[in-house]
Amino acid sequence: MERERRLTLRLPDLLAIPLVGHFLRWRHARTSAQAVLLLLALLLLYDGFFGPPLAPKNLAGVLPWVHWRGFVVLSLLLLGNWFCFACPFLLPRRLAQRVFRPRRAWPRWLPGKWVAVLLLLVFFWAYEAFDLWASPFLTAWVALAYFVGAFVVDGLFRGAAFCKHVCPIGQFNFVGSLLSPTQVTIREPAVCTSCRTKDCIRGRFS
Repeated sequence: MERERRLTLRLPDLLAIPLVGHFLRWRHARTSAQAVLLLLALLLLYDGFFGPPLAPKNLAGVLPWVHWRGFVVLSLLLLGNWFCFACPFLLPRRLAQRVFRPRRAWPRWLPGKWVAVLLLLVFFWAYEAFDLWASPFLTAWVALAYFVGAFVVDGLFRGAAFCKHVCPIGQFNFVGSLLSPTQVTIREPAVCTSCRTKDCIRGRFS
């Protein structure tokens, strides 16, 4: 325990970095980051469906398979799971939860992460079988299916069911982020010792 604490103390505190820390403390930081990626995703959908069919000349052929994939790999190795922090699929999810007010719990016969693991395997197979990197049109359909899936699942089930049980990218990023040198950890152990609600683990509605 003491060894882990000493190791943690050597890691850089992102909140202590002037500009980065100020942004992360801002209450709208995550929403603003999600809005930027949502705009990029909408541009990807438009170009994928209506733009040129050649992947190198289409945003849907370049953005997800070249720029986004490279950024995610570097982010996972250096900073952690920043994509989930700025995930654009969460904004439609919020809309679904406000419209439908989901009350259903996730089915017990679909335990753990197996749905997400299965979808990840299907994605890997489809990537090779249908040459997704070479087809902006099919890439746009994959992105659209993601938006629809997040909207429908979280419109039916409470408690961020899409992120916890369905999202294959999230599970892949979660595993990859284990290699990152940064982590969310305790700054003041006395605060956690005296805490009675444990909101950081259980979450809360406000």
